Amino acid sequence: MRLTSALCALALLPLSACLSSPPVHERALLNNELCVQQLAIPDLEKAEVYCDLGLEFSPTYADLWVNKGLIRLNQGRTSEAKDFFIKALRYNNEQAQAYQNLGFIYLQEGSYGKAHDNFQRALKVNPDYLEARYNLALTYMKMDKLDEAKKELRTIIAVNPNIADAHHSLGTIAYSQGRYEEAAEDIGKAAQLSPGVPDYWHDYGATLMELSRFAEAKDAFATCVNLAPKNPQCLNNLAIAQRKASLTDSAMKEMKDTQTAENTAPSLFILAQNYNEKGMVSEEEKTYKKCLRLDGKYAPCHFGLFKIYQEAQKRDAATIACKNFLKFGTAEEFPTETETCERFLAQDTF
Repeated sequence: MRLTSALCALALLPLSACLSSPPVHERALLNNELCVQQLAIPDLEKAEVYCDLGLEFSPTYADLWVNKGLIRLNQGRTSEAKDFFIKALRYNNEQAQAYQNLGFIYLQEGSYGKAHDNFQRALKVNPDYLEARYNLALTYMKMDKLDEAKKELRTIIAVNPNIADAHHSLGTIAYSQGRYEEAAEDIGKAAQLSPGVPDYWHDYGATLMELSRFAEAKDAFATCVNLAPKNPQCLNNLAIAQRKASLTDSAMKEMKDTQTAENTAPSLFILAQNYNEKGMVSEEEKTYKKCLRLDGKYAPCHFGLFKIYQEAQKRDAATIACKNFLKFGTAEEFPTETETCERFLAQDTF
């Protein structure tokens, strides 16, 4: 199943007054603030009036040229916007938002090399410029430089863990690489942070489908449909998830009833393995423990617990389960499992 949501560059924001050289006339500062206020509404006509008036007082005030560029971007006049951002940099070559905005335009045009260079320049001026850092990460993704993209996204999350776009993009990378557990965690976090975004719920559901967590996927797609009732991907995938969840619930119930009724260590091991295939780790662990209450010497259930604890990085519990497996299992019967356990235990000797 594919993720369908588009990865988007972070929105550009109007620039409030800041220091520039030569000294800026106080009326230029005031009109820049008024321009910003009108851009936020947005009333582009009034915004331009204030920006132009400010430029009459300080024609080399770079911030005003940046906001003039944003007006043109909002009007869809990209070429003129680009000229204004370049002019801003001519007057102030440390105008970080001008670099960011140029990068944004180049990213939309597919000129990823130029986009990369401008985002890098913005970050050289201001390493805390998270919009530029996110857009740089997105540019790396477009260039298929995923390690570089992940590094930038993790930096963003370290600075501000509440940016949903960064979590979603990390999850998208993990999904593309087949790391579905990691993808579910990251995209689920994005949906939690921004629950009103339908695409996040769709992508979360698609990831859960890869993990055979059909009931949870059904809920995710249902949330997407509630937010966007005509979304065709969510409608279609909701129907698929509902059908698979129903079939899985029925099959698992039958399997559970059959194996529990037999109530032997081998039958419970088979049931635990079925839970494993469905990604139901909690149920799998409980079943292994029930298996060992019936027969504490049943080696496969000890190994099953070892795998769960190892993946959860519970080293002490994994070590105990591994030693129990080696105590009751033989290398002749379980050659691969024995080698895995011995290698794990050998790491403790260093």
